[in-house]
Amino acid sequence: MRKLYSKGISLLLVLVFLLSICVPASATMISTRASNYLNKYDGVVTREGGGTIKISFTVIGTRVIDEIGASQIVVQKQVRGAWISVKTFNNTRNPELSTTNNYAYANYVLYDGEAGVNYRAEITVFGNIDYRTITTSSQRA
Repeated sequence: MRKLYSKGISLLLVLVFLLSICVPASATMISTRASNYLNKYDGVVTREGGGTIKISFTVIGTRVIDEIGASQIVVQKQVRGAWISVKTFNNTRNPELSTTNNYAYANYVLYDGEAGVNYRAEITVFGNIDYRTITTSSQRA
C-alpha cells in the first residue's frame, strides 16, 4: 500500500511539473511589426536569361504613408568568393523605385550581367523616415 501511495504521489508530481512548463502560445507570442511605418518587406533576384537578372522588391506599410518604396538597390557579383558592388540604382535617378501616398509598393529593376556569374542585391527599403536594408539570396545569371 505504501509503495502504491509513493508511486501515485511521484506520478502526480511529474504531471504537475510537466503541465506547469506548458505555457499557451498566445501568452508568450507578441504581435510585432517591423516598425511604425513598415509592416513587411522582401526582395528577390531572378534569372531572366542571357546574363540579365531581375531584382524585385515589395514593401508593405502599416497604413497609407507619405512615401514608400526602395531608396537604393546595390547589385553585387561574386568574384572568387567575395561580393563586389557593380551597379547602384537609387530613387533620385530612378523615381520608379518609390511612390507617394500609398499603403504598399512593388517594382523591379533589370541588370545586364554576365551569364554564369552569381549575383545578389542589397535593397534599402523605406517608409517615410524608416529605412531597412535587406540582402537577397544569390542567383546565377
